[in-house]
Amino acid sequence: MKKIVVLVGLSILISLGGYAQKNKRTSAYMYSQNGELAKAKEAIDEATQHEKTMHDAKTWLYAGEIYYKIAAEPSVAELLNEPDAAMKSYEALQKAKKYDEKGQFSDEISIYLANLTNQFYREGGLAFQDGDYQAAIDNFKIAYNIAEVDGRLDTVAAFNIGMAGVLGDNPEASAEYLAKCVEADFEEPRVYMFYNRAVKQMGDTVRAQEILEQGRERFPNELSLLLEEAQLYLERGENEKLQKSLLEAIEQDPENSNLFFLLGKTYDDKGNIPEAEKYYQKAADLNPDFFEAYYNMGAVYVNKAAEIQAEANDLPLDKVDEYAALTEKANENLAKAVPYLEKALEIKPDDTPTISALKETYARLKMDEKLEKLNQQ
Repeated sequence: MKKIVVLVGLSILISLGGYAQKNKRTSAYMYSQNGELAKAKEAIDEATQHEKTMHDAKTWLYAGEIYYKIAAEPSVAELLNEPDAAMKSYEALQKAKKYDEKGQFSDEISIYLANLTNQFYREGGLAFQDGDYQAAIDNFKIAYNIAEVDGRLDTVAAFNIGMAGVLGDNPEASAEYLAKCVEADFEEPRVYMFYNRAVKQMGDTVRAQEILEQGRERFPNELSLLLEEAQLYLERGENEKLQKSLLEAIEQDPENSNLFFLLGKTYDDKGNIPEAEKYYQKAADLNPDFFEAYYNMGAVYVNKAAEIQAEANDLPLDKVDEYAALTEKANENLAKAVPYLEKALEIKPDDTPTISALKETYARLKMDEKLEKLNQQ
């Protein structure tokens, strides 16, 4: 009889042990409902580690819920030293889904997973702002995967991965997810801009151009794609195509002084002074403090003067009249440079190249009073 009593007692102890763990799980749930997240976390951690409850879908559902609530309150996550609460919630809900073979909790799991997406968006966004692009990619990927498990395509998460990949030197990830956006006809023109950059970073310039052309065809009036196209032509030195793209961009954004400046630069590089001056002047008209526009206009005439003077200096010594004519022409160009350089110096009074150019110009043109005043500054 004593042996039987001992065995029965042992059986009761084992049963009570399993009951105790289920009671931990219930306590965790109740603590969670009452907002006592520290106690809820302690109880559910025990339940997830005990053999009697660690393979139970309900245990992991509660764990996912509790860690989700911790993640949703950054101050609580910090207090409980749980910076990865969102990830723990995600992993718990994945286990809940695994053990929920009959689908008893499928609706609740889906709801918490959908809610959890916002946490990964938040953490991905914070990482992106801090320049931690790989962490941003990791978080946005989880948001994307959550939607995929639920049968949805999260194009916003995919686009965010694409941006972070380009900025964070992970073009492979960028290209993979931006391709999904393109396939889904995502209504965001910048998809093609970043997709083009990612593929270009991977070394496939032909494919990069194809992507950009595809984007331009779909969004013909999108300024960002026009500028991206202009950048491509600039890199390739295709000046005429670059000018065409810039003119189209100006039609879309006629108040953008930078576009006029860039267009002026294309003519400047080819030695077309009248057109260069026209577009530099337009840039300056739109932005009276556009230092580079004024400086470049002055530089155009200084360089032209130097070119003419070099031609004069190469003449034989007996070509006195020709030398005088060319020198006069050079000085005329220097005189045209003066007001532009003076305006540039007015905008940036300490700019060394502008000061040097003006000193040389004043000296050549015998503008002694202005030279003396500039030397005294």
